[in-house]
Parts: sequence; structure tokens; C-alpha cells
Amino acid sequence: MKKILAATAIAVIALGAVAYATPWYALHQMKTALAERDAEALASQVDFPALRENIKRQINGAMADSIEAAAGAENPFAAIGQAFASSMSGKIVDAMVSPAGVVALVNKSVVSSEGGTRGDAAQPAASKDSKPRYTAAYAGWDSFVIRPASNPEDGGGLVLRRHGLWSWKLSGIELSTAMAAR
Repeated sequence: MKKILAATAIAVIALGAVAYATPWYALHQMKTALAERDAEALASQVDFPALRENIKRQINGAMADSIEAAAGAENPFAAIGQAFASSMSGKIVDAMVSPAGVVALVNKSVVSSEGGTRGDAAQPAASKDSKPRYTAAYAGWDSFVIRPASNPEDGGGLVLRRHGLWSWKLSGIELSTAMAAR
């Protein structure tokens, strides 16, 4: 009986450890897909509807704050401008944050404007050896945030959300405070 109880406890601890490590595995899959220029694999790691809504909400909020600060809350033309800008930004986000947009982004990183492939000459020598540094941590049971290690207080980062118990997908991007202020 003690052996069964011990085996059950070990199995539960192992399952818990694996469940805890799944966002790091999802991050590894994304990095591998980017390194291998595999747009389909990268697209499978993204929750496009949630990502689109997240980006639209942040852009519209930043635009509303900017328009209100520049034109004032009482200006009727500001509301018209906000509606027009919101409509245009929504269409741009829909076009860019899609599987086709991911394929184009990955392909753009492979092919230069002259039609050749980018080699080591396109990158400075210092950037070849330096790896990007980032911090990654849980922000809740179903949220995992990746931020640059150089300035984690800036607010920018990638947000992975849990899809089921074992799977995580990119579902949001926290725009940095400098980017949102533009």
C-alpha cells in the first residue's frame, strides 16, 4: 500500500512539474520556429483572434488618450477623428496579425529587398554573438509574460495564455510605455 501511495505521489509531483514547465516549452517552440524560418509552426503558436483584439484595444486606448490630450474632450472633431483612426487601425491590425502576416514577416526576415538572402554582412559583428536576454514568469495561473531583461519595468512584453492544461499560445503583446505614448 505504501508503494502505491509513494508512486501516486511521485506521479502527481511529476505531472505538476511538467504542467508548470509547459510555457517555457511553448517559448522554446516559438524560438525554434523563428530560427528555422517555419512560418506555419510559428502561426500554430499564436491565438490570432485574441492577439488582434489585444493590440486593437491598446492602440485605440493610446490614440484616444493622445487625441484627448491634443484636442480636448469637448471637441466634436476629435470624436470623428478617433472613430476614423480606430477603423483604420483595426483594418491594419487585422491584415498584419494573421497567419499570412506571420508568413510575410518570416519571409521578409529571410529575403532582402534585392532578392538575395540576408547573411552575416547585414548584421553588425557585435550582434552575431549576443543573444537576446529576457525574463519570463507566470503572471497568474493562465498567463505567462516574457519581457526584455534590459528594461522589464518598461511594460513591453509578450503574453502567453493557457489553452487547456498543457498548451500555451501567444495571445497578447504589452506595448511598451514609450511605444504607447507615440
